[in-house]
Amino acid sequence: MKHISVLTAKHLGVIACPAGATLFDAARMMDEEDISSIVIVDEQGYLRGILTRTDILRAALERSEDWETLPCPEWMTKNVVTVPPTASLEDAARLLQQKHIHRVVVVEDDPQGQVPLAVLSARDILYHLVHHRSTTQR
Repeated sequence: MKHISVLTAKHLGVIACPAGATLFDAARMMDEEDISSIVIVDEQGYLRGILTRTDILRAALERSEDWETLPCPEWMTKNVVTVPPTASLEDAARLLQQKHIHRVVVVEDDPQGQVPLAVLSARDILYHLVHHRSTTQR
């Protein structure tokens, strides 16, 4: 895992939602794409936060009468844990463990912000661990 980059383990591409979207918009996108979180970006495509299924459930429970109309930024995590594309899979796994989180966003730094490239989850790392082990034992 030390020598495998996060981008080797995860295909490029991110499902993103604009910061002006509602929780219902984000929930629909997450449902359609069968993902457990969605990256929130500004108009220029820079990372602003991450919204999870749990965030949406919390909003629906706390604001059952109008959760669908609430803006994503009110419920998303703004301080997103990120890694650069050069980070190793082991580095990402350690971050997940240390911070007690389920995913990190792979970003490329730009003078004006961070551009999200991929979302790497604990599930992705587990898949790679199993796949790598089975190919090395053949």
